[in-house]
Amino acid sequence: MTFTDFGASHAARRRPSFGLKARPGTAFPGGVSTQNTTWAQTAAWQPLGAGGSDDNTVLYEDSSERLYRYVNVGEDEYSGHVLEETHIFPSPVTRHRSTKSFSSLRQGVDGLRALGRRLSVTIRRKSSKHCLHVCQGESYQDDSTTTRHHGGRGNWEGRSKNSYSINRRPSLHSVSALQNFYASTCRTAPPIPGNGSEPPVFPDDLTRGAAARAAAAAQNEMAKAERAGPRVDSKLLDLVITRDSESGIDIDIRDRSEISDSEFAILRIDPVECFPTEIVAQILSYLDPESLLRTGTVSRSWHREASSHHVWRTVFRREYGAHFQGGMSTKRKTQSTGLGKTLPNQDWKRMFFVRRALEHRWKTGRAAAIYLHGHRDSVYCVQFDENKIITGSRDRTIRVWDAHYPWPCLKVIGAPTGDTPDATTNMATNHPAQSSGRSPFLTICPPSKPTTSIVPEQTSDYHKASILCLQFDEEIMVTGSSDFTCIVWDIKNDYRPIRRLVGHQAGVLDICFDDKYIVSCSKDTTICVWDRYSGELLKKLFGHRGPVNAVQLRGDLLVSASGDGVAKLWNIISGLCVKEFPSKDRGLACVEFSEDARTILAGGNDQVIYQFDTNTGELVKELNGHSSLVRSLHLDDLNNRVISGSYDMSVKVFNAKTGELSINLPGWTTSWMLSAKSDYRRIIATSQDSRAVIMDFGFGLDGIELLEE
Repeated sequence: MTFTDFGASHAARRRPSFGLKARPGTAFPGGVSTQNTTWAQTAAWQPLGAGGSDDNTVLYEDSSERLYRYVNVGEDEYSGHVLEETHIFPSPVTRHRSTKSFSSLRQGVDGLRALGRRLSVTIRRKSSKHCLHVCQGESYQDDSTTTRHHGGRGNWEGRSKNSYSINRRPSLHSVSALQNFYASTCRTAPPIPGNGSEPPVFPDDLTRGAAARAAAAAQNEMAKAERAGPRVDSKLLDLVITRDSESGIDIDIRDRSEISDSEFAILRIDPVECFPTEIVAQILSYLDPESLLRTGTVSRSWHREASSHHVWRTVFRREYGAHFQGGMSTKRKTQSTGLGKTLPNQDWKRMFFVRRALEHRWKTGRAAAIYLHGHRDSVYCVQFDENKIITGSRDRTIRVWDAHYPWPCLKVIGAPTGDTPDATTNMATNHPAQSSGRSPFLTICPPSKPTTSIVPEQTSDYHKASILCLQFDEEIMVTGSSDFTCIVWDIKNDYRPIRRLVGHQAGVLDICFDDKYIVSCSKDTTICVWDRYSGELLKKLFGHRGPVNAVQLRGDLLVSASGDGVAKLWNIISGLCVKEFPSKDRGLACVEFSEDARTILAGGNDQVIYQFDTNTGELVKELNGHSSLVRSLHLDDLNNRVISGSYDMSVKVFNAKTGELSINLPGWTTSWMLSAKSDYRRIIATSQDSRAVIMDFGFGLDGIELLEE
């Protein structure tokens, strides 16, 4: 039987291989030469069995897990044997069963071929990860003619001379191509899988992982050396321990008791102890007050740094001085801010708590009432700072009071019409109590000195009629009177009169000034603009049809309120009216201009407070609460408060942003409220009952003097 006849006769019976080309003839040495000589030489043949079939066919398996048919084709033609490939898919042979003789099988050649096909299907489904390939250029040689098997498990002595490649995947077409692509690996026998529950057989190869074990051992030795003696030089450490880490993690396998506290010191570094004091103070100054207080509870060192004056000065000023405008003229700005003095070793932390307690009293309306007695008639106007209170009265006098206990009258300017008896009785107890508002938690009536004990300022240049308005700064004081004139007084020179301003045809109802101008308004419906230093009349502003009751100045802009029910915005340079802000019904008695010149407040006989937008001229909102004419307004931009006094004998405090009524102080006097001013600590209001009342929210508060400037 020739090779050709064998292929033709059995072509119909064999199942075709996937992607298998025409099989080249392959013969052993001495037989027919083939094109796959190299492949044939590298194959290690292992007979799967021998039988007495008619075609003398024997199935063989090579080390790459392929099955071949060893066919006798006759000595007369080829003088050798031909191997026919029956399965091209390499699959692992996990274990070898004991050899069985094909002669014991009853089936003939056809049964043997069917068995080969079944074996081919079974092996094809095995995982390719377990495939073992014959290394290029290596052949299997064993002393024995057949591989020894013991109980279905391979013998490592019998396979130790084989060369395998475990990192190459099988190819369907070419083995030599993959052999040229992949680098050959070391000659290491693979492990044999176990049978059932038996463990696998591993080769006794101690060279695997030697570098990793050496690096780990060196690292352990260096760790022991560091614990036992001085620190090892970093350069020596680099030489001993390789930088090639076999693991991506670092785990200390030592027991916790073996580790000293110094090895974990980096985890417990105190930044307060490590960083310079200046850096710690800079970091802590960004905290809010509540966080800063909690920081001080960490430790003594943290408490020391968290109580630093520098830190609390920054926190205090950020909390309560955010609206302070440093560019504002100090000559015109007489309102106290309550930010304290900048002194060495100033206790800013204590100042913060004092200011917080003061703000709490403002929210609850808790204040003491201190009544100043001395004037004989209605007190029309008042202004004050941290040290003094100045009032003007219908009795044609101006009184200067001490702003601190016991609030004595320091000076009387003008010619009094008569003596004022000692006010020893508490006139405040005569006013009706109102349950809808707050009453003083304490009433104080300091005794007033009789005018005989006070030497009045007897000058020929004083007002001959009621003092209707006044304003002062650090240099001068300007007063307006019903005698149609204004007088400029030198505060630094014991309130000596400097000059008299004459130009109005009726009583002067209000005064305001800044670094350049002095502005006065009158019942004659005009507004006069004067030069501050020379007293020259620069211009008169006409436009109102009723008495001009109030004026406020911000730079070159002037706002005025008149009894004709209209508030006007003027440009002093041009003397023209820029905008008008009308009330709904009746005349306006008071006006306020915000520091940023964006908001105008006006109040009058409508019993409401109008808030206008300066840029658009629109009415923004109305502040309601009074039941009679709103006589006086004061806008405290620094503390976001609007203070109003009314003929309903009450003083009210509104939130400047929301317009909500926050404090109602009714009935603290027995008559109309004519004027009301405030600062961070108190409200001072004057009344028609000849008294001025100090509504002191900081009275009796420990440390309140720290907030004084």
